[in-house]
Amino acid sequence: MTRSLLSILFVLLAAAAGSAAPEPPFKMPPPSLTQALPLVFPAIDKPALQDPLAAFPPSPKPLPPLPRARVETDLAAQPLAASPPPRFLACNPLGSVLGVVSELVECGRARFQRGEYEDAREALDGAVKRATEASLLREARYWLGETLIRLGRPDQAAQAMLLVVQSDPRSDVGFHAALKSGWLSLNAGDPARGFATLDALVRRNLPPDVVPWAQHGRAVALYALGRYAEAREVWARLLGQSLPVPVASEAPLWFGDTLGRLGEYKEAVARLKTFTDGGPRLLIDTGLLRLAWWSRAAGEPLAAVQTYRGVMSAYPKMPEILWARAGLVLALLDLDDYAAALDEARALDAADKTGALGLPVLLSVDRWATEKRRADDARALATEILARSLEPATRAYVLVLAGEADREAGQPSEARDRFDLVLARPGVPALAWYTGLRLAQMDLETREIAQARTRIDALLKEPLTAEYRGAALALGGEAAYAARAWDDAAARYSRLLAETPPPPQAPSLTLALGWAEFRRGRFEAARDIWTRFGTANRADPRAPAALLLAAELSARSGDTVGARALLDGLVERYPGSEYADIARLNRSILAIRAGRASDTLGDLNELIRRAPLSPYVGRMRLARGVVLATGGKPAEALPDFKSAQAQGEGALANLGLGRLAFERGQWAEAEREFIEARDTGAGAIAAAAEYGIAAVLWNQGKTGEFKRFAQPLLARPADPAITPNVLAAAASLAAEEGRWKDARTLVMRAVGEFPASDATPVGLSLVSVAAGRGGEWPLTRETFQLLTQRYPGYKTGPEVRLAYAESLYRTGSLAEAGVKLQEFIAASPKDPALPRALILLGRTREAAGDGAGAVELYMRVEAEFPAFKGQALLGNARVLQVSGDWEGARPFLERAIAAGDSGVASEAAYRLGEGLRGAGRHQLAVDSYMTAAYVAPDTPVARRALLGAGQSFTALKQPDAAIIVYKKLLTGKSVEPDLADAAKKGLKELGVN
Repeated sequence: MTRSLLSILFVLLAAAAGSAAPEPPFKMPPPSLTQALPLVFPAIDKPALQDPLAAFPPSPKPLPPLPRARVETDLAAQPLAASPPPRFLACNPLGSVLGVVSELVECGRARFQRGEYEDAREALDGAVKRATEASLLREARYWLGETLIRLGRPDQAAQAMLLVVQSDPRSDVGFHAALKSGWLSLNAGDPARGFATLDALVRRNLPPDVVPWAQHGRAVALYALGRYAEAREVWARLLGQSLPVPVASEAPLWFGDTLGRLGEYKEAVARLKTFTDGGPRLLIDTGLLRLAWWSRAAGEPLAAVQTYRGVMSAYPKMPEILWARAGLVLALLDLDDYAAALDEARALDAADKTGALGLPVLLSVDRWATEKRRADDARALATEILARSLEPATRAYVLVLAGEADREAGQPSEARDRFDLVLARPGVPALAWYTGLRLAQMDLETREIAQARTRIDALLKEPLTAEYRGAALALGGEAAYAARAWDDAAARYSRLLAETPPPPQAPSLTLALGWAEFRRGRFEAARDIWTRFGTANRADPRAPAALLLAAELSARSGDTVGARALLDGLVERYPGSEYADIARLNRSILAIRAGRASDTLGDLNELIRRAPLSPYVGRMRLARGVVLATGGKPAEALPDFKSAQAQGEGALANLGLGRLAFERGQWAEAEREFIEARDTGAGAIAAAAEYGIAAVLWNQGKTGEFKRFAQPLLARPADPAITPNVLAAAASLAAEEGRWKDARTLVMRAVGEFPASDATPVGLSLVSVAAGRGGEWPLTRETFQLLTQRYPGYKTGPEVRLAYAESLYRTGSLAEAGVKLQEFIAASPKDPALPRALILLGRTREAAGDGAGAVELYMRVEAEFPAFKGQALLGNARVLQVSGDWEGARPFLERAIAAGDSGVASEAAYRLGEGLRGAGRHQLAVDSYMTAAYVAPDTPVARRALLGAGQSFTALKQPDAAIIVYKKLLTGKSVEPDLADAAKKGLKELGVN
């Protein structure tokens, strides 16, 4: 048998070595030319910076973070240590009269099993006091601890369980005692002790009934310690398994709250709904509170409000009622229901005796009204709050909000009075800095420029934070610009850009610095000024230029309608101006950008005919080339791009030539042109060229080189013509390489930012299929569900649908998986994937305990689909093994090894090895284990096979061979922690550290 197994092994390895690398899963489109086509404008002066103080200073009384949920669980639902059924007359005079310890233990256990807990405690307490034999004392203490738990005496129970664990943690009752000891510590509010106990417990070879409880308890301890990322990993693994009902029902509460604290709000809501949909139960109130809290964070304030109101009505005396009311206020504000929010905030304030939540929530309401520019509401609430006895910092903060409301209400004098009061007694430096900056801005608004500059200079001598220093430099630059101190303005813009991280207004600051250095010109750099100038002074020769500059500002701000109107006015009023042809060209470019390229061809032809010597003829030819290229006339576009290139329009001409080569599939030429465009261009041209290079590499299957370009492209500001295509490709590549976290992040970004892009459903589909191939079933399930929900019209192939069905099976949704598989089988009787679907349905029935139904499917597959015979045989063997029929399973396993692919052969060989080792036939077991390890190396089955081989070698007294396989296991790429621990233990027993 060994020789046949090895021959199969070599055949399978040779077949695996001959497989070819796959083609790229989809083709990236060429770069867009329309958005990269630049307008023709002379230089303009800088626009005024937007308000650098848009964000108010933080509240000195912020709302505290939501406390972690209290740990509370029904310990009586946890597994008990094994015990025989009580004897007839278990309680007899030997125990009650003569005090025989074994009889007292027997009596106590019998009374425990009948629910007579007080009598059980009395008998077991007597046994503990009289016992001298260690094993009897441990057993008595364990059952006494279980009894005390049910009698509601957790402190005494914890002491009893701790003594059992200290006596012998590996005894018959030691594992269960350690489990209860850890959970008792958690319930008592000592997560550190609970974690230490349960972390040590999960590292042992536990009875199956203890494992899910121990893992769940360890995750709860991590949660209670604030180690949320670690807790998430434990629950993510645990909830993918078949669990006891109590664990499966309560784990979503903790998992959901953990995800919320990690910022995964939507998944948090889904998990918490799983918990709360189960109806009234332990911790249902805190579960509903957290469902509402994270629903708001997930952008569902209406659902949050409904949940808050429901839990407050159903559980008016819940311990966290004040938090529910606080969350309700914030959710109502999200719904713009100010009146209801204010009522709830006042109710909270009245109920909150400590003020820990009431005042912070009132301040949040006041800030909301101020930021929403509800001046009357904000002023009224600020007055109400200021009537209280407040700490200096809090009073100053409310005065700042009141001052902002006064400004919005058109009361600058009152606003100044408020701000002056803050400056006199700010409470915290940030409020003084903010107020000083706001007063300086008000000075600028009233043209008191010298006073504004004086204020700002004084502020810059303070130890400002980076945020306030940036605001002061920006406002100082504006004040200097207003004073025509061009050198000072340029210095302050430069200092801000050099000394602080890029602030939100960084693009405007950069532009301002450019205009200050280039023009050293006018402060009034706004479209209205130039528009008014051009319309009010028609005879002025500078009017056409002013209108052109105003149109440029409109175009740069995205107001293409306004820009078109300004350009039309210029052409109509000044048809003979030197700027008229520029205006006509820019109108055509705007139309091209708007997707109306075909409408512009006649105008461009006329422009080129009338102005062959124009300095902008290159741009005209370029625009016509773009129209022809995007209109499906590449041969006609080629001369225009070459002519534009000769006229100095190098970068965009190269981009156009590259696109033409791209569409012809001439990859080398396309890449050469794109590289030239990138190196000589800037802005949108360089970005489009960079994308073109990436698309060329991707479409040729050069994924390694593609990755070097993808990351910088994705780091740029989002571009609908570039980013979704790169995201889809990068997500697909990450999935193919097994970088599942990256794949999910990328495809979710595509869904979030570019839901309408054609590339987004492609990316979802590819990640879903790849995740299925890689065994990442939660990701397969998530992406497929998102694909079908968001893109119902997207046609999914059978591979995607089958992968989704398997993901349901793999993630424990057996009933739903069965339905989807039945649908697939019924709808696809001739699909090549039918046998795989039948196998999956069989495995689903296996998992659901329907062995007979599974065998029926496996027999059908064996009879109708010889190519899948190995999987069918393996399935039959698994069913027999589960039922305890090892001898019946063995021939199926041997046939599966010979008939299956590498994965089937590996699993069958491993299962055969397990059975042989259990039967004490270690030499044959070693052969099977090693076959499993080498048929499908570096897989979970292979790694478990190596561990089994090491254990059998040890049993055969072959330590050298055992050491080799243990070390091979430990040097693998991704060894499971339990396997690594077992291998290290095996090596230690063999004398190897």
